[in-house]
Amino acid sequence: MNINELERLTGITRQNIRFYEKKGLLHPMRNSENNYREYSQEDLITLKKIKLLRRLDVSLEDIHKILSTEVPLHTILEQHLKELQARQQKLKACIDVCKDLLQTDTESLNLDRTFEKMEQMEQNGGKFMSIIEDYKRYSAAQRKRSFSFMPDTMVMNAAEFSEALSQYADENNQKLTIIKGGMYPTFELDGVEYTAQRAFSRLGATIHCTMTHPEEEDMEDIPKKRKVLYKLINGPYILLFLVFIMMAISRQSIGWAALVALMIFPYLIWVFWLYPKNK
Repeated sequence: MNINELERLTGITRQNIRFYEKKGLLHPMRNSENNYREYSQEDLITLKKIKLLRRLDVSLEDIHKILSTEVPLHTILEQHLKELQARQQKLKACIDVCKDLLQTDTESLNLDRTFEKMEQMEQNGGKFMSIIEDYKRYSAAQRKRSFSFMPDTMVMNAAEFSEALSQYADENNQKLTIIKGGMYPTFELDGVEYTAQRAFSRLGATIHCTMTHPEEEDMEDIPKKRKVLYKLINGPYILLFLVFIMMAISRQSIGWAALVALMIFPYLIWVFWLYPKNK
């Protein structure tokens, strides 16, 4: 079967199927005539196993151990169950405090006592899940997914491109491996594969790097609605949102023309300064 059939039968996107192949979890055969991948019934079963284990939040590393029979399934699941139970305890601590707060009158709320109780729970193994902590994880993943930097030169040839990537890696203490050179190179930073392209802005050359195999499953435990919020915060929309708040507060004191200018100005900063476009 081809990848379209596999995607339909498993509900796993082709992007993630390719990712699992890259991670060595799936090993399809190649058609000798056209070199296309051909997936077997065994590959289908393997993908369904991966899907089930990922739904249970088993790590890719542990899935690899299971599929390679390096470690028995029951051994991995026993350890994972302990981790889930520890996580359950952390969530229970959050639930207990929320219930207490709901039963407490706002005026008589003792913040210091609440903090003491939370700290006591943390000492006993509880940990409070935080929107801010989730945002930090999401933001870090997005920075890893794509990033840009301004090299010292205009990057007019392949050699200058490779030199710019090498300098970036050195400055950030990362290991660089050039897979394919040229003006649209493919490379690895600390084992993560990227493609790059050069763009020009008013400030000079900018190199935009994008992860070749983006994989979002590391953030599966973050609710979808929360991801949408984080996406808005990471984009220019947050600037517009702040401007609209300003409009609501100050519309009585300044003219509408000035308000429209305030709304457009942050977006122009985003377009021309933070994310310069190709000429």
